[in-house]
Amino acid sequence: DLPRPSISAEPGTVIPLGSHVTFVCRGPVGVDTFRLERANGFTYNDSEDVSQAGPSESEARFRIDSVSEGNAGPYRCIYYKPPKWSDHSDYLELLVKGEDVTWALPRSQLDPRACPQ
Repeated sequence: DLPRPSISAEPGTVIPLGSHVTFVCRGPVGVDTFRLERANGFTYNDSEDVSQAGPSESEARFRIDSVSEGNAGPYRCIYYKPPKWSDHSDYLELLVKGEDVTWALPRSQLDPRACPQ
């Protein structure tokens, strides 16, 4: 069986609004494609720009140049090593910090108009 990939974020998982973040997905050598998925599974980025992270490890980096509240939420990695896809990594929760608010949930659940008075 293929080992599960790992996911991390640089510089961290709490990012100020408008700053950049890079997701790093790691797996074994011989990976063709890394995929970074949002929690819904419908939104994803594929990268065939796979580099060697060590003697037995490869990685791909996914950069978001300017983080918005829409980028907040859980992310996970998966990779394709012929002939099959790996299992998913654990989820990594990205938090986006504004001046006085942190977005972690979809906006609809944080909208003050949605809260009873």
